[in-house]
Amino acid sequence: MTAEEEAIWKTMEDLGAALAQAQAFNRAHNSILMEIVRDIARSQPDPQKYISGMFERISARADRRPIERESHPVTAEFRDTIASFFSTAGKNLTK
Repeated sequence: MTAEEEAIWKTMEDLGAALAQAQAFNRAHNSILMEIVRDIARSQPDPQKYISGMFERISARADRRPIERESHPVTAEFRDTIASFFSTAGKNLTK
């Protein structure tokens, strides 16, 4: 392997490690936030209404601050991510 190929290989390994670390951080943060949201929702008179209201408030942020244009991949991913998060948060939610 040439020095250039070794450098490229090392860069790819470093990138893979950075992606794995970012995934771990994301999973941890998502799990923590899910528990917080569900705990708060359970403390409300109508937990499902709380989840729906929070979803609406947060999705409105995408409407106020779109990235370039509505169809931008980051805006679309943001919307998909919050929809999935709040859908999961609202499942099997009992007081």
